[in-house]
Amino acid sequence: MYFLNPLLLLGATAVGVPILLHLINRRRTRRVEWAAMRFLQASIEKHQRCLEIEDLILLLLRCLLIVLLALALARPALRSGLGALGGLGLTPATALILLDNSYSMNATDGAQMRFDKGRKAAEEFLDSLPGGSSVAVWLISDRAQPMIPEPTRDLNLVRKVLRESTLCDRGSRFLPSLQEAVKLLQNRSGARKELCLITDGQACAWQRWGELLSLLETTKKNIRTRVILVGDTDEENTGISDLRMTAGLPSVDQPLRFEVQVTNFGRNDARQVRVTLAVNGDPPCDEGTIEWLPAGDSRSLSLFARLRSDGFHSVTARLAPDRLPADDRRSMVVHAFKDLRVLLADGTPGREPRESSVFFLQQALVPVPRVEAARYFIKTTVVTPSELPSARLDGFDVVILSDLFDLPDETVAALEQFLARGGGLIVFPGPNCNRAFYNTRLAFLPARLEEPRGDAEKQDAVAMFQPKDYEHPIVTLWNDPAAGTLASARFYRYYPLRPATNGAPVTVLRYVDGTPAVMEQTVGLGRVVLFSSTANTAWNDLPLRPAFVPLLYRTLGVILARRHDNLNVRVGEPFVYRLGLEYHGRETTTLIPSLPVPQREYGRIEIHNNAAVLRHANTDYAGVYEIEAAGDPPLKLRFAAQAQAAESNLRPLSLAEMNQLGRVAQVLTYPSEIALRTRIEQEIVGSEVWWPVALLALLVGAVETLLAQRFSRSK
Repeated sequence: MYFLNPLLLLGATAVGVPILLHLINRRRTRRVEWAAMRFLQASIEKHQRCLEIEDLILLLLRCLLIVLLALALARPALRSGLGALGGLGLTPATALILLDNSYSMNATDGAQMRFDKGRKAAEEFLDSLPGGSSVAVWLISDRAQPMIPEPTRDLNLVRKVLRESTLCDRGSRFLPSLQEAVKLLQNRSGARKELCLITDGQACAWQRWGELLSLLETTKKNIRTRVILVGDTDEENTGISDLRMTAGLPSVDQPLRFEVQVTNFGRNDARQVRVTLAVNGDPPCDEGTIEWLPAGDSRSLSLFARLRSDGFHSVTARLAPDRLPADDRRSMVVHAFKDLRVLLADGTPGREPRESSVFFLQQALVPVPRVEAARYFIKTTVVTPSELPSARLDGFDVVILSDLFDLPDETVAALEQFLARGGGLIVFPGPNCNRAFYNTRLAFLPARLEEPRGDAEKQDAVAMFQPKDYEHPIVTLWNDPAAGTLASARFYRYYPLRPATNGAPVTVLRYVDGTPAVMEQTVGLGRVVLFSSTANTAWNDLPLRPAFVPLLYRTLGVILARRHDNLNVRVGEPFVYRLGLEYHGRETTTLIPSLPVPQREYGRIEIHNNAAVLRHANTDYAGVYEIEAAGDPPLKLRFAAQAQAAESNLRPLSLAEMNQLGRVAQVLTYPSEIALRTRIEQEIVGSEVWWPVALLALLVGAVETLLAQRFSRSK
């Protein structure tokens, strides 16, 4: 037994009052001799024993009455099933239902989704509560979403909310939600407090296992936690764990390579896994088959697609539906362009075209005959150092600086603004460049140029690219031996790159000795890529190698992706997109890919850091979102939210973990042969017994009054 108002137990000390009065009334009095008192004394002595017994009975009743009143006010309650005996188990409960609506609750057994089972289990839990109970409902995933924030006695409202609740595609992480739930119940009065967590038992949801068990252990005396599992033991599932564009520039009508990663999350090998690729919801444009996919392993498949117009396009990879349909498709958004405008600044033009420092860049960027160059999607413009200051950088997507000595201050400022707005910059140093100027004035570079190594005149290779273990997206293509090699290029002279201390420089490629050969970093909305050697054959033979063209194209692709790299976000992450100031203040309409019916949300484009910013926070659903804003020019864009691949792993808690959980909570499975309500009622906990104590106090008071009247009559 415990007490809800333990301080009121101090009232039991008042039991000393009737005892003190009894003792005072028994104090000795001054004797007065009076002849007539002899007869009274004889009468009193005759009934002395009877009077003492009556006084003692009244004293005990009054003491008992005070103790019972103190106990009743302290609100005693029972923690065991004994409270249910004699009709004492009908104490109303204060309950909080936590219903898991995360990604894995999409899984089906072929007839019913786990989430549908969870809603039914929640209603059966409601049926087990006594009349007068109050209930709150939260949907939980990697966050808590209160549908009924505070407990209410309107159980019809609770049922309505449960039936109308929907799934999301967020991940699951229960500890923060449980901490909030415990805090809510601890601040509520009542003897019977119930915390009901309804989930599929997916192991990845129970992160920080030790903290979670400790929380339930420390609160189990006052809060009864029930975990109702609606999952099953079948863990077989194959899903798409990643989708990305891996090669090519996203230009109109050019073949683009997409890499689809498929993972077998089950315990058995999968065979003949068919994968399709579609653009904008059209029929599949390419497909492939993974012949064998071992349990727990991942395989990647390259598929190709063409984008028929400029603008935003959705690309979706699909598998045949299985027990978790949500991960059998994955989408991304690509922004396609018609033309890519590249400005080449030639630091050493030379007398002949072949002597120019940008000669090989021109050939690699436009690798078609001259008669077809006008129709090719990359448009190049070559300027000399003296012409560069007058060039309008806003008219280009990428600027390439090749072996320039230095730059005027106004050109440096123009490049900084160009990068801030989303432009791309590639820098090739050479024998003509002023190393001190590069290191002191071009603060946006990802590295500083050290003293050059090697002798170009001797044509002896002093460095070569690393032969394997490529990690940066620009060079991951060469992890596949079928793509050729980068390691065949020979470098006779180069500048060792020392990463800059400002910004966040990233190494793209290294030489064999580990020295950075190519580095990059983001600047504003743009990106800068710095090579350590020339773009022609003055210091190396890279331009003569087959890898030069794809290396250059992939570099351009990563630079352009910086403008639109936030078109693909994780579920739950906000989408933020910068626009021109002409879009400020426009009303937006967003079509959300929720199931079963898409939703619409409305917003406004606001100003942030001197730029118009489009922000959409509700990304709870995986798929393609479409945003429109009326005006001139009109706005229509897309972005995609992708679910966490870890949520596709349906592995439940282990038997040992289930046993640990059972020590701090009642663990029930649903459905089962015994009704959920019956199993819960078999373990009623937390019944208040104050009202029987108060009733007993009333009875004692009545008996004391009757006896006092009876004993006070003349004898």
